[in-house]
Amino acid sequence: MPESTRKYTMDGALHHSDSSEKKLLTPDNHWKAWIIWISAAIFYLYEYILRVSPSVMTNELMQDFGVTSASLGVLVSFYYYAYVPLQIPCGVIVDKLGARRVVTFSSLFCTVGCVLFARSDNLAYAEFGRFLMGAGSACAYLSTAKIAAEWFSPRKFALLTSITMGMGTLGGTFGGKPFAVIVNSYGWRDAMMIAAAAGVCVTLTAWLFVRDKKDSKKPILHLATEETSRQTLLSGLKVVASNPQSWLIGLYGCFMYLPLSAFAELWGTPYLMQLHGINNETASSASVMVFIGMALGCPASAWLSDKVQSRIKIMGASAILTALLFLFIVYCPIIPLNLTFGLLFVTGFIAGGQILYFAAAKEINPPETSATTIGFTNTLVMVSGIIFQPLLGYLLDFVWDGTRTAEGIPLYTNYAYQIALSPVPLCLFASWFILKYVKETYPK
Repeated sequence: MPESTRKYTMDGALHHSDSSEKKLLTPDNHWKAWIIWISAAIFYLYEYILRVSPSVMTNELMQDFGVTSASLGVLVSFYYYAYVPLQIPCGVIVDKLGARRVVTFSSLFCTVGCVLFARSDNLAYAEFGRFLMGAGSACAYLSTAKIAAEWFSPRKFALLTSITMGMGTLGGTFGGKPFAVIVNSYGWRDAMMIAAAAGVCVTLTAWLFVRDKKDSKKPILHLATEETSRQTLLSGLKVVASNPQSWLIGLYGCFMYLPLSAFAELWGTPYLMQLHGINNETASSASVMVFIGMALGCPASAWLSDKVQSRIKIMGASAILTALLFLFIVYCPIIPLNLTFGLLFVTGFIAGGQILYFAAAKEINPPETSATTIGFTNTLVMVSGIIFQPLLGYLLDFVWDGTRTAEGIPLYTNYAYQIALSPVPLCLFASWFILKYVKETYPK
């Protein structure tokens, strides 16, 4: 393709000239594109509800399965057992099969996972249900990004992917108090069946409205040149994995994700219930403040990074300030509930600076490996759920004094939760230290 007809976006993706962009956005195509994108984005919202839903039914799950926090942490983390390994090949899967089939079958996997989880009579079936939910959720974000790349002007790609992240945050919000209301009204099993019914609607919506652009060959996030089209996934992975900076940035992201994976997605709600003597509806609303804060903090930190022309400075400030705020929230139990809400929002907002690990990782590796770099980095980040959701449960059981409620549910003290949550600020401080060995990647 002649240089005059090629156009590159900031993420390194190659697109056609403005004339083809105008052709993309005829009035009929414009509305069709939005309907297709929204249908896929709804699935991303839906899978996020499933991801965080166990946080509002921890007591019910422990009671029904007769387990303590350690086994509960393992159960919930089975979502990540499937989600994490699929992150690297997700780009290839979506490019090969197309967003329509991927979104449809992925939402179907999530729906089946919900049914198995709701109807499970032992822990193994429940774990398999969570595993299916994770497998179905793995390609949700990239499928929506694929649609944005195919159906919209390149100038809208960054906006649409940012809105997609916001949809995930909205899903985290719905998985909080609204889902807690359903659990309290109908029980956790019926609540999950309601989620399964919603999954059927999402699946049908995807099949009826999502379309692949047949004349588009745009891959996600990487250069669509003849040279890179021949590059295999394994060769790109070898390049990224052999760069020590890739591992350092990924480890930073893994530790920085803990306020979400370990706190907001699971242990924050029961901790706040115990600390303030509130029900799961109110406590889940407090945890949701982390999601809302991060939804606003991610674009704000990206803007600030461009202003100061540094990734490392913003990532470092985010790590140290998030650690200090988290210490204050967990180890100062005299904080009023309303102030806790505000502090959790601020914590999420400042923690939004972590999102720069994607940009830093992409900038430290060759541009032709950008898709593999994103998958590799996200894999390391999401490992935090596999490790720390069970780890915090093990720590809770380790310091548990054996007290149970009248229903037989383990009762943990404020002290037990403070010990169990201690890895979160420690890892946040560690992420700040890791940045001492990460090179500045901001393009000069």
